[in-house]
Amino acid sequence: MGKRKRRKYYNGPDLTSDVELYPGDIFELTVDKITESGEGITYIDNNIPIHIFGAITGEKLRVKVLRKYPEKFICSIEEILSASNYRKLPECEYFGKCTGCQWQHIDYKFQLKLKKIRLENEIKNYKNISHIDISETIPSNKKFNYRNHARFTAFREDNNTNLGYVNMYSRKFVKIDKCMIMNGKINNFLGNIQNKLSDVTQVSIRTAINNDSYIIQPKLDLDSSGIFSGQKYYDEKIRNTNFRVAGASFFQVNVEQLSNAVDEIKEFLQLSGDEIIVDAYSGVGVFSILLSSYVKHVYGIEESYSAIEDAKYNAKNIKNIEFIMGKTEDVLLNWNKDIDYLLLDPPRIGCHKNVLEAVRKLKPRKIIILSCEPEFFARDLSILCENNLFNVKKIIPLDMFPQTKHTEIIAYLSLNEQDL
Repeated sequence: MGKRKRRKYYNGPDLTSDVELYPGDIFELTVDKITESGEGITYIDNNIPIHIFGAITGEKLRVKVLRKYPEKFICSIEEILSASNYRKLPECEYFGKCTGCQWQHIDYKFQLKLKKIRLENEIKNYKNISHIDISETIPSNKKFNYRNHARFTAFREDNNTNLGYVNMYSRKFVKIDKCMIMNGKINNFLGNIQNKLSDVTQVSIRTAINNDSYIIQPKLDLDSSGIFSGQKYYDEKIRNTNFRVAGASFFQVNVEQLSNAVDEIKEFLQLSGDEIIVDAYSGVGVFSILLSSYVKHVYGIEESYSAIEDAKYNAKNIKNIEFIMGKTEDVLLNWNKDIDYLLLDPPRIGCHKNVLEAVRKLKPRKIIILSCEPEFFARDLSILCENNLFNVKKIIPLDMFPQTKHTEIIAYLSLNEQDL
């Protein structure tokens, strides 16, 4: 079984010790709202939270206590007494068992609304940006079978090694023969290697959407099946451009929505061919390369060795790109060249404080922020916009991850005219 994730440490007061509820108890409740974790939530006895997987705002439920923590209860649905109009039947037989998807039971249009609401709630936490309107969430054309990357847990039982996921609540292994958010090629590989493995703890499968390239890692004993594994790279195509991606390099899981993001960014920037762009956290060079033919020069900054090597390989025939290996916070703090436009695509935890400090000093005319975590996106946006240094032109949620609580965000900022 995969390594257990540690629960976030809680050091506040014990809220639940005096509440006469224990694992196995069953009671009725009405769901107050859906939280940032994707669960339904309601409150009892002086705001003690009850979290319920698979619940929707307004529903009346009979639930069972699964876990009692000092700060909250975790419950499962035993019976739906009054269902939401947004509830639908999940299409996956494993929904609720593997917990990889949180929202298959929710109508897709309402999923999009929930993602916008989550972002609005985070923005409202900061006075200087609380007035900003959020655009409607851009839907994904593919509601299922969109992911190009799966990481399965391997679990050995009765002399068989099965692949699947670990339930986030029970920590029990769930064998999966088909994952509905993975593309069909991943599911084909899964079906062909299920029960044929030994001595592994995880298996990663990455398959290109627009060609037959793939990686299966680690190296497995699959020669008799005709399936190769242990590859170093695979190739993906975005807007008719090929990108080599190493096994250790990050790449977006929804290629179609990534392509849409590229188009959105090009439209906002209105490039004339004279601009200098810095692509911070540039990865394998997707944005740098796809924007390079429209600008004077692109600098890509990336700290991952595998990603920077991929980026250099992908840009080997492009003369106006330079990739710099290093932490973005270190590189930008010592930057001494002009920047017209800046692209920030940080990891989930957002930008290092030194990145935000450097950006405010460098004052690029336009900034694009991409983020997959609304909480840290709002924090970073508020810092950048302090004292009205930058104006927010648009914030767009982009549904990169249908059937889940996660979303991608694109924000467009411009330097205040008085600071030009």
